[in-house]
Amino acid sequence: MESKLATVEQVSGKSFDYIIVGGGTAGLVLANRLSEDPGKTVLVLEAGGAHFDDPVLQLPASFGKTFGNAEYDWLFNTVPQRHSDGVSYYWARGKGLGGSSAVNFYNWERPSKADVNIWEELGNPGWNWKNFLRYSMKSEKFIPPSDEAVREEGLTYDMSVHGTDGPVIVAFPNTRAGFDMDLAEALGKYGINKLYEPQGGSRDGVGFELTTVDPATNTRTHASTAYLEPVLDRPNLSVLVCATVTKIRSSIDDGVLDASGVDFSVDGKIYHTVTKGEVILSAGAIKSPQILELSGIGDPAILDKIGVDVKVNLPAVGTNVQDHLFCGVSYELTDDAATKFNTIDPLLDPVQLEENLKLHREGKGLFTLGMIGASTNTLSTATTRAKEIQALAPKSGDTPGLTEQYTIQHRCLDAPALEIVSIPGFYSFPNPPAPGKKHITLCATFNRPFSRGTIHVTSTDALTNPEMDPHYFEQKFDEESFVEQVKFIRHVAKTEPLASHISREVNPGLEIADEDLAPWVKKTMTTLHHVIGSTSMLPREKGGVVNSQLKVYGTRNLRVVDLGIVPLHFAAHPQASVYAIAEQASDLIKGVFN
Repeated sequence: MESKLATVEQVSGKSFDYIIVGGGTAGLVLANRLSEDPGKTVLVLEAGGAHFDDPVLQLPASFGKTFGNAEYDWLFNTVPQRHSDGVSYYWARGKGLGGSSAVNFYNWERPSKADVNIWEELGNPGWNWKNFLRYSMKSEKFIPPSDEAVREEGLTYDMSVHGTDGPVIVAFPNTRAGFDMDLAEALGKYGINKLYEPQGGSRDGVGFELTTVDPATNTRTHASTAYLEPVLDRPNLSVLVCATVTKIRSSIDDGVLDASGVDFSVDGKIYHTVTKGEVILSAGAIKSPQILELSGIGDPAILDKIGVDVKVNLPAVGTNVQDHLFCGVSYELTDDAATKFNTIDPLLDPVQLEENLKLHREGKGLFTLGMIGASTNTLSTATTRAKEIQALAPKSGDTPGLTEQYTIQHRCLDAPALEIVSIPGFYSFPNPPAPGKKHITLCATFNRPFSRGTIHVTSTDALTNPEMDPHYFEQKFDEESFVEQVKFIRHVAKTEPLASHISREVNPGLEIADEDLAPWVKKTMTTLHHVIGSTSMLPREKGGVVNSQLKVYGTRNLRVVDLGIVPLHFAAHPQASVYAIAEQASDLIKGVFN
């Protein structure tokens, strides 16, 4: 497979119809679909490595294993957050072919119909649930569970909303924790009912979710294995790895920027390549705005600071940043529950680890275990303080575009926006687990922030990360809502039939009372690494960076296709959405979108 990759000599100075910057989730969808036309040449430039047949990326139940490893992870960090006690938060992002789809927790969740239709409401014709579902199904090869799993574990699905011949294999994991039905019953006592099909447009309730794991091989499927590797031998497709794009080459014609190619760095030396068609940024919500700014597209006040000439005055670049927040509440299981349920805790034991690696080769063991539990609830379900907290939500922003977003968010104030994700194992801070014990972690997730952050360059060096400032908890509504969800999880854990399986709370621990949770949350939370909005698809006068064709304003042939184009966050994990966005974008670029 490595031999099919391009060399610098085959790329440098050459011309391509499409230059795709970034070989992550969206970039490889584009590479596959745009190279379907043998008359079009396609180049992908990826800053990370190839990672073909890499066992680190193939093995499920390795949640977060690549985090902090520079071979697979960009190792991003935010600036200290002034509304979160000065904490700097780590942002994991996939580096290498497949991007974050190769290193994530492999959840497959579609947003709600209402969340997606908001994109169109904000001024983007064609970006609606009907098209989203069509393109999501195009990306998907759903493999139904066995009749036994349906009968005994309550796994349900609706084939009418699933694709069966797409590139991405999607299924329930072969091994489940076993406690999700009891958790669902406990949540039902709070009016959170089980969804028959959480992928069909409603996320209001308990969903048993899918994963991007092939149940036949118990190996992960991601953008490289699904979209790239099957077509890498196409003569019109070139893929160069370990190549960092430093800027977009361009000229100005009648006041419009014309992208002529890109500069890229390999082993410290700068090369360039030329386009006779388009340059497409798919470098992700952090790197795409950085490349725009390094290329002279952005806010003059930002560009002047680092001495970059302004080519397109587009102040919205790197603004409107939104993220999902995540905080684990871990519980030690009773001895009876530990015998009954599956968790990844035993993999901490080297002997158990080795044994389960052997079992995996037989299609058995803990490396076939996946997460399926994800329930979405309203603020009024989580707390009696809902109206008091909702009164804190801002109604107007500092621009008309932000005010419009806030108006929509107010309409959705009591829509399902808070999530509980159940992890079969220990995933929380700061107290460590007791050796030999098993755990369930109920993770509070906050999905619709009112706070807005920024991502901006501070240097002309493309290898220097931009400054990432998400402004976490700048809006008090966000903090209060998130803390109430953590409190709600503590109530759920005391509710039968779940309560009987729990022996003690490890994090926060009983020494942290509910009224003391806010500082604990700020200190110990992570993010879900789901940044959006930095290159928002909105009308230009409303803070947009790209239009509904995903073209950057003020340019003729420059587009952005990645999660950064989403203008308003949604209550779901975004992997499935990135695939759907890129599939729709491919048809837009080819001129066949209907």
